[in-house]
Amino acid sequence: MFKLDHLMVEVDNPQQAANDVVEMLGLPLAWPLIEKDDYTSIGVNFGDLNIEFIRFNVRFGIRDTKFSGFSGAALAVQGSVEKTKSILEEKGLNYRVGEETEAHTTITIEENRTFPTVFLVKYNFDTSGWKNRLREEFESCQGGVHKIDRLKSLEFNQKGAEMVLNEFNIKRSALNRIKFKSRLNKTIVI
Repeated sequence: MFKLDHLMVEVDNPQQAANDVVEMLGLPLAWPLIEKDDYTSIGVNFGDLNIEFIRFNVRFGIRDTKFSGFSGAALAVQGSVEKTKSILEEKGLNYRVGEETEAHTTITIEENRTFPTVFLVKYNFDTSGWKNRLREEFESCQGGVHKIDRLKSLEFNQKGAEMVLNEFNIKRSALNRIKFKSRLNKTIVI
């Protein structure tokens, strides 16, 4: 029902942060710079995961919030928003619709207990062409400098939110970390 879609890193200058990562790691962009009233965003393609560099003016419907660094994990919703809400209610998880646009809907989960924020995203358009393009571009760069193959694990340093982390297959750790398997037979940690 839910699949890890992208990670969110809050920065002052999304364009510069993404350019630095692309240049340093030899990876392609997932999407170009998007500038909206609520946020400025750009994504870097890490294969089976995108990392979004974002600066918010309005964060999931809330003004005047400012974070820096790794701040969110988005899981894509396969079914309807209504079905998703009923699943969350059945599991006893608190949620809030953070943003509803023509392109997508976001739903934060236990946001008062979990940081980085775990949120769901329901795309309101067919993403298959975009995902095929991302796969082709990632394959053509051969995983970049570190020959990244695929995501190995996502770890949050989060006490008191084990129910959310367990539900969405996020490991509890002493540090917030993203681990990738490499074709060089090593683990790449971000």
